[in-house]
Amino acid sequence: MKKTILISCLLLSTIKLFGQQYSQYNTGTVFDSFENPSQRSFIPDSSRSVAFNFFIPNFGTTTFINGNAQDALLDRLFSGYYNTAALQVGKGKYSNLRSNTNAYWAMLKIFTSLNGNREIGFAISSRAEARGYLTDESIALFNGALNFDQSTYNNIFNDKFSYQAYHQFAFSYREQVTPRFALGVKLSALLGLAYSKVNINQSAIVFDPDNDAATITLRGTGQTSERIKRFSLNNPGLAITVGTGYSNKAGYRFQVNLKDLGLIRWAGDAYSAEFGNESALITGLSTAERETNILNAATDITSANKVGRGFYSRTNAIAEVSVNKSYWFGYDKKLKLSPTLIASKAVWYDDATVAAVAPLSYNNYTITGTASYNTLGLFNYGAQFMYKTPNAEFYIGSERLYQTGHAVVLAARNNLGGEQVKRNYGQFSGVDVFLGVSFKFGNPIEHPMNASFIPDGEDRGFFGKIWNKIFKGKDKNY
Repeated sequence: MKKTILISCLLLSTIKLFGQQYSQYNTGTVFDSFENPSQRSFIPDSSRSVAFNFFIPNFGTTTFINGNAQDALLDRLFSGYYNTAALQVGKGKYSNLRSNTNAYWAMLKIFTSLNGNREIGFAISSRAEARGYLTDESIALFNGALNFDQSTYNNIFNDKFSYQAYHQFAFSYREQVTPRFALGVKLSALLGLAYSKVNINQSAIVFDPDNDAATITLRGTGQTSERIKRFSLNNPGLAITVGTGYSNKAGYRFQVNLKDLGLIRWAGDAYSAEFGNESALITGLSTAERETNILNAATDITSANKVGRGFYSRTNAIAEVSVNKSYWFGYDKKLKLSPTLIASKAVWYDDATVAAVAPLSYNNYTITGTASYNTLGLFNYGAQFMYKTPNAEFYIGSERLYQTGHAVVLAARNNLGGEQVKRNYGQFSGVDVFLGVSFKFGNPIEHPMNASFIPDGEDRGFFGKIWNKIFKGKDKNY
């Protein structure tokens, strides 16, 4: 097994590309319509009938870490050394890490019928999901033995980490079932790219200062799949997203979404391991090669008892509810405020977030402010700029604006002075950015009274026909 939590904490600190952008709720962008499939992306009598991003990536990404490890990892990333002044050895302190990426390479939406406002879509995207926690001591060890004043420590490297990356090939269908109720679904075929999971339950280390070495012992379990280097169907999977939208007479729009509920079967070059009290020698703790030596020792331990065996992993499914209402201002009603409140909960984990989104639009321009709070106790605020017409859209933003700006400044400066001092980076550090663009073309979407062709009879969609069978005889405007 090539990865352990000690390796992964370094990988996580360098991920540049969380697919969840609250700022996109109720914007009507093509990205929004794939992530929240009950959301329409076309406007009759204004839009053209085909939307495409012309292979310009639409992506969202977030990486963040809280706890004492912020100084050490930021200085290592931008200045090449570990600032361990904030780390506390032997105190049971640890840091949480999260990283998620959602990049759409191709998005195609087609308006198929005016009656029912039916849309179909096809998309190709790539996703990466990482989560875990690591102890202060796991980071301090990469700086050598300077922070360890005892010769023996127990259970100071009990870390947990998981990471997976996969491609997603999606088909979506959206229908306005009634004038008030919309239903959408996205079905996805998944192709696993890489997977790693490590749980360290027991650990120990004995330092040998005379020989500039240490013996590390780990006990735990792990699973891994080697990263595929060419197109392969060895790691298939399936996922589903279901979304509903309902607008009441008071103008409130409610959405309920279950996003990306899926499984991946890892079979190609997949391994599982149980390492029980395996030990390895780390040499050269005061040399420039100590990082490599630590990683090699950890790899030797976690790879000692690996066996080729397939396994399943779950995608990072999310359940969400939201409520939105629009307010128009001015005589000509060109100014609109459309706030949304969102509650989001991870299906398989304890993570939960509440968010408030406040987009202010004037003509084709929108400035959006966001604020969110999660179960890690972290408060985030962000902003988005959007230019959107019925047939073109561009947006850019960040939902962790301060942390992202701080990271950009550090990257540009690229020198923190090499001082071992505590710095006030706030509750957490990280990077969050999203960007998207798409265009519409083809025939204009026209209502029958404005169109040159008027269809005969009632044209109901698949969901609409089921709705009629269930609620036959009820008010059609229900």
